[in-house]
Amino acid sequence: MRVTYDVIRDGLTAINKASDQLAAARLQVTTGRRVQGPSGDPRGVQQAIGEHTEMGTLDSYTRSAQSASSRLAAVDTVLADVVDKLTASIVAATSARGSTATPASRAAAAQALRGYRDALVADVNMSFQGSQLFSGSRTDQPAYAQIAGAWTYQGDSAAVQVEIDRGRLVTVGFNGQEIVQGSDAADLFTALDDLIAAVESGDAAGLGLGIGALERAFDRAVQAQGRLGADERGVDDAAARLSALRVASETRRAHIEDANMAESIARMNQADMAYRAALGAVSTAERTSLLDYL
Repeated sequence: MRVTYDVIRDGLTAINKASDQLAAARLQVTTGRRVQGPSGDPRGVQQAIGEHTEMGTLDSYTRSAQSASSRLAAVDTVLADVVDKLTASIVAATSARGSTATPASRAAAAQALRGYRDALVADVNMSFQGSQLFSGSRTDQPAYAQIAGAWTYQGDSAAVQVEIDRGRLVTVGFNGQEIVQGSDAADLFTALDDLIAAVESGDAAGLGLGIGALERAFDRAVQAQGRLGADERGVDDAAARLSALRVASETRRAHIEDANMAESIARMNQADMAYRAALGAVSTAERTSLLDYL
């Protein structure tokens, strides 16, 4: 069976095909994307969706890590100040001991201790972006308040944690009572009040008890600093890992979705030439001359 070439039918089909190829190539060059939709590369689109999901998850963890890092830096600053104030308090209390201490020097030491106590209360009641640092999960309550003449912890023992990586938690809200009181019978602020009274009255036994309480509080604060330092290093390590995973995921996504511009431009030029050739072929075939009528 002889198949004849139909100029209108086959020529227009060739033109349309070349036009579609040219439009697709131009779209790749214009958008810079190899994959334009599911119909073009269903498997590629599925893989790209997976990479976008992965990057979204990594970005969420990165934001959590950045927030945790900022909060831990604030806690670190507070704990450093607590250690400094406790050191100064021990020095002030020690200066009031012994037979060489005068009423004037004891009064000065007591006044200094009051200032350090108030500063320590302010440190423990420090908030970060409106959230208390040392009230456990009760982040809307100052950690300590003087209620009916007694220092009272208003937080709870829960530790507030956030996930900064898959299965990796870091504490960002602390039980202030662990630092302020620990296993002691009385909290640090009550101990300071008693110490101030002992300094003013020259009570040697009371001075010894008070200084001992300060030293134990100092040890607790330093231990808390050590744990915090480990958490800060953990956050830094997680942030570096997340960044590396994000770069790797973005590279995979780009390989799937993004067009190779050199190849795309070459393909567009080839499609343009094919389109022009198809137009020319149809135009030539349809051209009528005088010889057609002889």
